[in-house]
Amino acid sequence: MSSVLNWWNDFAKNVSAGNFRDLTDDLDQYPGLKDTVLESAWAGTKVHDRVYAVPHMKDIGFEIFWILDRDYYLKQKGFEQDLDISFEEIEPYLKAYKDDHPDDYPIKVASSGITSWQMALVDWLNMDILVGLDWNAQGTSHAYEVKCALEIPAWKERLQTVHRWQKLGYINPDAAELEKMPRAESGVVQSGQGWFSAESIWANTIKKPVYIARFDGPYLSTSSIQAMTAVSAFTEHPVEAMKLIELMNTDPWYRETARYGIEGKHYNRNVDGTIIRTAEGTDHMNVQAYTQGHVTLGALEASPFPEVPTDIHQWEKTLAGYADATVSVAMGFTPDLSSVESECNEIKKMIMEYRSKLYTGISDPDEVIPEMLSHMEDAGLRKVIAEIQSQLDKFVAEN
Repeated sequence: MSSVLNWWNDFAKNVSAGNFRDLTDDLDQYPGLKDTVLESAWAGTKVHDRVYAVPHMKDIGFEIFWILDRDYYLKQKGFEQDLDISFEEIEPYLKAYKDDHPDDYPIKVASSGITSWQMALVDWLNMDILVGLDWNAQGTSHAYEVKCALEIPAWKERLQTVHRWQKLGYINPDAAELEKMPRAESGVVQSGQGWFSAESIWANTIKKPVYIARFDGPYLSTSSIQAMTAVSAFTEHPVEAMKLIELMNTDPWYRETARYGIEGKHYNRNVDGTIIRTAEGTDHMNVQAYTQGHVTLGALEASPFPEVPTDIHQWEKTLAGYADATVSVAMGFTPDLSSVESECNEIKKMIMEYRSKLYTGISDPDEVIPEMLSHMEDAGLRKVIAEIQSQLDKFVAEN
């Protein structure tokens, strides 16, 4: 089996290469498994209307949040606890901290920039080469127009905002040179992709009470859904593989064991059903749960902070909330880039040369973006976009 996360294990490429087993007919033998997945989520698993993976029930829509230091902003500064704060509206929060701490930075990031800020601006068809659809164009004649993100106004405007924050001293100036920045060291204003009850999880990671406010989403797209498990096309044990996938997505005890370890050794259970990791569990069984199967199955981790209690009903609320999500016009579409693979590789190289300084605000986007686009076009950007556009037009016509 293979965990398929669309940002590191290229789903479409592996399907095109024949590496993943077609599960369409297999799933009919596992109705219990099939019923655990939202109908809308299956679209992200399909290529030419055939299913090649089982999606993990989790936060399957893109919702991006500010993660704010509760003690500083609510207790010390008296800010209101808003549920939604746009990207630009966070600026007074940044200014307040900078005024109080002129030698420090409210946002501290590594070379990848502010976490998840780019996830919901573009309906990504391939993030590695910065190609997708403009979410803001939905409902217009340009809804199906494939674009480079650097030419989408909202994307460029956000980069300009980050650059301004860098100049104002709101972001650490060495960001582009840092490989990683631990959550616990990332400042009083952080961000991440999550859901409205995720603050207890972030509080656990950051080691202090926080509160959250959404600045983008929710958006449902092929890209947002693609955290899945596939089966190798070359396996000699397809039945056993499917039985394991069924177990990991339907059996709470198995799911908790894979996620938390052994009860009494790696974790203990509270009266309300939540769990608390032991020191050994924290050190040796702290896995990325969303890569294993349904995150909605089994016990949740307790919050160590009374101000940020764990909501044991969070998944029912989160999945129900997607009823109001903006749904991609290209849901179920995954481009096959095999015919333009060499061009894509060159484009990726161009992006990597500029990305860290651009995403951390060091570079001026008004100066860098035209230069980037010129190099990307020399590498074959327009050919790649034309190929994806042709495939999308065909997909839309057929569906």
